[in-house]
Amino acid sequence: MAEFERNTTGFTADVEQYDENTLVKVYRDYVPQADIDREILCTEAIQNQGLPVPAYRGAIEYQGKRAILLEYIRGESMNAAMSSGLKEIEEIARDFAAVHYRLHQCRATSLEESKPRYERLLRRSEPQLGSDLMSRCLKLLEKQPDGDRLSHNDYHPGNLIYGPKGLICIDWSDASQGDPLADVARTVQMFDYGPTACSGVPVIPRGKISMDAEMFEQYRKRVQRFTRAYENEYVRLTGMEFAEYERVVEAWKVIVPASRFWTEWDCNKPQILKMMYKYFMTHPV
Repeated sequence: MAEFERNTTGFTADVEQYDENTLVKVYRDYVPQADIDREILCTEAIQNQGLPVPAYRGAIEYQGKRAILLEYIRGESMNAAMSSGLKEIEEIARDFAAVHYRLHQCRATSLEESKPRYERLLRRSEPQLGSDLMSRCLKLLEKQPDGDRLSHNDYHPGNLIYGPKGLICIDWSDASQGDPLADVARTVQMFDYGPTACSGVPVIPRGKISMDAEMFEQYRKRVQRFTRAYENEYVRLTGMEFAEYERVVEAWKVIVPASRFWTEWDCNKPQILKMMYKYFMTHPV
């Protein structure tokens, strides 16, 4: 059996190799069954779209714990390709944008709607945001389009694998239907307000990359180049003018980080708050 080498530890589950062509995702005891059922629903719905995703192979009990089986895709993650520096960052960003745009061409009417999902997350962030900001964000959310397009909601290079048949997108546990630009805003937010946005703080989640401060700063700058190249390529694929894209996506770039404020890195919270207050000064709701 080939050794499974990718990162296998997550917040809600561990992933192990089950057999030669199958992985088992083993959930932690505190994960509600409803969350597992939702992941199964999302994974089956995406698989039926004919998209480049791992096949879902059923739910089982594994070593006394709840688990699901997924196709094992052999290959290097896009995250590893970015950190290695062996491939031009702009080329990786174009690949990244192309897959995201392709996903957004699919309707996903069987999945949860994105706006109620963001409302739920905003209310969860109220203790950190405060009632005033949460209320403004909820009013702003009401004004946004609904949409029925497939949204991954955790689309980042660690969830793409260069497999034998091309790029494969994994981890569909949080998928929904909605405005694709909300999904783009979520991706941009992960880079603009993620751990790599904190200059001089060489911390990558769950030990995925080990590097000293100087290497981290170089990696951080590559991430910034990647993010802008991804946005430019995605907008090019839509046929929109970039100024029009910025106008339309601007509100989502407020709502999305606000909805994730309860889990945001502390070093980024001041600049997120500053961004939100600046937005609402010029766009009162």
